[in-house]
Order: sequence, then structure tokens, then C-alpha cells
Amino acid sequence: MSSSPLSPEISLDVQEPVAASARVSSFKPVGAVVAGLAVLRYLAASPAPMPLSRITRDVGLNPSTCLNILRTLTQENYVSLDPHSKLYAMGLGALELVSGVLAHGGDLSSVRMLMDGISREESATVTLWRRISDHRMMLILEALPAGNVSIKMNIGQRLPLLIGAAGRLMAAFTRLSEAELRQQFRTLRLEQPMTFKEFQADVEQTIARGYAVDESHFFVGTSSVAVPVLNSENEATFALTATVFAARFTPEWAASMAQRLAKPAELLARAQPYL
Repeated sequence: MSSSPLSPEISLDVQEPVAASARVSSFKPVGAVVAGLAVLRYLAASPAPMPLSRITRDVGLNPSTCLNILRTLTQENYVSLDPHSKLYAMGLGALELVSGVLAHGGDLSSVRMLMDGISREESATVTLWRRISDHRMMLILEALPAGNVSIKMNIGQRLPLLIGAAGRLMAAFTRLSEAELRQQFRTLRLEQPMTFKEFQADVEQTIARGYAVDESHFFVGTSSVAVPVLNSENEATFALTATVFAARFTPEWAASMAQRLAKPAELLARAQPYL
């Protein structure tokens, strides 16, 4: 986390160590699926069709395993094979996998446009966080306001699940027990400390009003409001957050901003099955 009065932007770049329990997978990945996806990613990134020997070497697979994967993918039309050159490339069948996403691309584009508009009109940094585990969330979209000074975060940045306004949402709309929430709360690094009882009170208020607020606990001098995107089980899977310098924050602003963020959140909820 860093800031400077001489810098045109305040960077909230916090990467906390992942707890051991967060690193342990609760299931064993299917090796054949992982290997098949690795081959597809490799071919998708390749600038030209590739021979079996090159694919085997670069992906790091056993030659016979790689050949069987390529034969299967070719049969299903996800990979194409030139019978003369014996070179492999992505097949047209891959388009079937993304057709659903493309059909909802308008919703996602609209979300970004709304985020940009809110950021510009409210002079706020607007961010979209995705829950990626029971312990972490990741920044996947960001809209910055115009001007000489802004609050900047980094796409791909991962944060503890319970931190900031987005964290209160994740705690409010979750299947995690109080004991699990308490354990995670203990590991938070807050610039303005608070007790778990105070955190619980914020979570209860979040449930009651439908949006969350963080006033300088995550990063001193900034305040945030966040609205949730809920799945069919009423769990928060995404959080849309608007962050401003604390001097501009008022309860009235937070309520108004929550209403504005509700529109992109609604579009995200519609597109959620494809994200």
C-alpha cells in the first residue's frame, strides 16, 4: 500500500499472504481435463499451426498422452489437423464454447460503460471484484475518474475476502460460519483498526440496507461504498465498489452511489451464468 502527496494517483496495492488453509484445494483436479485445457490454451496462443513434437515439448506432456488428447480434440472439432503437414491448430468447434458468452457480451460492455460514466460523473474510482475462493477476491475491472489525482488499483490484484466495503458484502451474503468469519477477520491488516464486534455490526447494517460502507478502515483517507451481485443461493459472487477520498464521503453520498451502482450490478446478475 503506498501513497504520495506528489503523485498524481494514490495506489491501493495490497497483497497479503494467503493463509495455508486457503492454499489447500478441497478437490483433486482431473488430470486429463487439465492437460486438454493446457493444449487448447497453447494452440490458441500459437501464432501458427504446430507439430505434435513441439506441442508435446512446450506443454510438457508425455508424447502418447499428448497425441491421444489431440486426436480426441480433433474428433470433437476443437482442434484441426492438416493431413499433409501434420500440423495442429484451433478448430471451429471452439466457437461453440464462447457463443453463450458472446451472446451476453452486450451486458458486459454495458457494465463497463456504466462504470466509466459513474466514475467520470462522481469523480470516484469504480471497481468490480470477483470472489475467487472462500478467502480471496480479485479485481477484474476498474474505471478511473478524470483529473490530476485519483485512487488507483491494479487489475488482477487479490485481496482478503473480508476487507473493505466489498468484504462486508462478502460477509453479509455468505455461507461461511461466524467462526470462519472471525478467523479470517483476525488476519486482516487494517490501517484503522476495528473490533470483530464492530465488523459484525457493519455486516448487519449491510444486510438491512443492501449495500456496504468502509470509512478509512482499509486505507486511511479513503472511503468506499459497495453493492453485491448475488447468485441463485443468495451469495455475493461479485462486488461493485466506488471509492473516494474521505473528505468527500457522506452517508447521503453513499446511499446515492449505491443506487447508481445498482444498475451495473443488475446487468452483471443477468450475465453471471456466463462469467
